[in-house]
Amino acid sequence: MILTGAVVMLFVFIISLFLPKKWQVSGKIVVFPSGQPAIASQNLVPEIWNTAEIINSAAFQKENFGAEAANFAGASVLKNSSMVWVKFRSSESDVRNVEDLIVKVPSQVNDFSRDLYGGSPFKYKLVSDPEISASPVRPNLLLNAIFGFLAGIVLYLLFWLGIASRRPVVEDFEVEEEKATIVSPEIKAEEPAEVKKAGKGKVEMIDGRPHFVPNKMEGAKSSAPENLPFVDEAAPSFDSNLEEPSDEEVKERLNKLMRGEL
Repeated sequence: MILTGAVVMLFVFIISLFLPKKWQVSGKIVVFPSGQPAIASQNLVPEIWNTAEIINSAAFQKENFGAEAANFAGASVLKNSSMVWVKFRSSESDVRNVEDLIVKVPSQVNDFSRDLYGGSPFKYKLVSDPEISASPVRPNLLLNAIFGFLAGIVLYLLFWLGIASRRPVVEDFEVEEEKATIVSPEIKAEEPAEVKKAGKGKVEMIDGRPHFVPNKMEGAKSSAPENLPFVDEAAPSFDSNLEEPSDEEVKERLNKLMRGEL
């Protein structure tokens, strides 16, 4: 936005350099009572404002300024004074004609007010020669640059609003983020099977041999017979004097095995 304003300001400033230049030509007219009647001195302050209004009126300008009325810049009352400041804008070639026109304004106001009041209770006089501004007042380069900057900002805003109005409207949807939750399966620890303890048993002598007899648990059935012999009782006995078979016996047994005789 600032860049657009600066570009337009520079563009307007360059154009203003090539516009026709106007100087200000002004003159100060003092208003004072003529002495007839005496009451005119009491109405001096209102008459100063009336004089400015007379010069600013379209009828006065049409009657006295002619073509220069287009270059008339206004008449105003100077603060804390009895003078009216008359201003014109003029090109360099017409400055002399405007100066001559300002010199005639006091007599023109006098004639206009005489017809208006039916007499001449006030007099009007040019204080000094018309003054010419030291530099052109038109175009006003500073003022034009400021207006160019503001115009650039307005153009940017209008362009941005126009682009924004043509954009498709996209509705905003609220997307609820689903939080991932880890659901761990409930693992039920299997209760260990009830261990049935057989309890402590005792050794009893049955038929002259020792036997292990476990204690019976209440409501439990014993899976082993009560008269369970010791391991050494069931283990087969080996004769340490047995001789190993010879090679011939081994071959003979293998032959019989192959013939199906064993």
